[in-house]
Amino acid sequence: MPVSSIRRFVILSLLVLPLAPCSAEEAPGGTPIHIHAAGSLSGALRAIAARYQQETGETIAMVFGPSGLLREGIEKGNEADLFLSADRQHPQRLATEGKAAPPVVFIRNSLCATARADHPLIKAQLLDYMLDPATKIGTSTPKADPGGDYAMALFAKAETVRRGAEQILREKARALVGGAPPEPAPAQTNANVPQSGPAPTKKFLLDGTVDLFIGYCSRRETRPDPEVVSVPVPEALAVRADYALALLRDKSPERQAAAARFALYLMTPSAQAIFADYNFVPVVALSEFPPL
Repeated sequence: MPVSSIRRFVILSLLVLPLAPCSAEEAPGGTPIHIHAAGSLSGALRAIAARYQQETGETIAMVFGPSGLLREGIEKGNEADLFLSADRQHPQRLATEGKAAPPVVFIRNSLCATARADHPLIKAQLLDYMLDPATKIGTSTPKADPGGDYAMALFAKAETVRRGAEQILREKARALVGGAPPEPAPAQTNANVPQSGPAPTKKFLLDGTVDLFIGYCSRRETRPDPEVVSVPVPEALAVRADYALALLRDKSPERQAAAARFALYLMTPSAQAIFADYNFVPVVALSEFPPL
């Protein structure tokens, strides 16, 4: 993200925080910051929130789920101070409705193809493998989950590489995840509690439901999973995933200030480095990150 964009975000944060002091002593350990975040952020965000809580004494309550369903919940009145979406469109819709400040990109992701570890993938031959009639493909749920929308965009790009590919891939693909109701974090004051059980995408790969899953290159853990293998999609099929945050309006000045502090924390080198550990793409090179 250009320096000017970061400065714009700081200004926008101040605009939605009239006369609100920005000291961490306002409500340490009191009313938690309510965050609704894309499920793909769960591993990295738990780690970031745990560090933030330790540094500031503020508590954080998180709900993870498909961004589209989270946005719908916010529109219906679900309590949220900060929305972290896997795309720009859902937070922009809230901003257009007057429910949120203009969204700002805070991290990026890219698309990878994932298969069982005993089923190695070759990046250069990925499209051939995807189009093989025997290959079963899984994706997230379009519209409800941006991951599914990004997969559809990839299929559209495949059409420019090979005529007829988009229809074949759309017909083959099964939307397996991203349509379930959002899930709260295990505990608001213990944000680094790991999720239990295998990721749903891994389960579908291991039990043979699909042979290949088109999803994000980011991981739920810092280390690669030895039971699956992932490769970035070829450049001709690449789709950039911009993750945008939006501060929700109509909150008390104290809650807005607390949410803005955490939003700004996500843009710091320490938080961006944690995102990178989980295979996200920082918005700027960490060595070039300007002081706030």
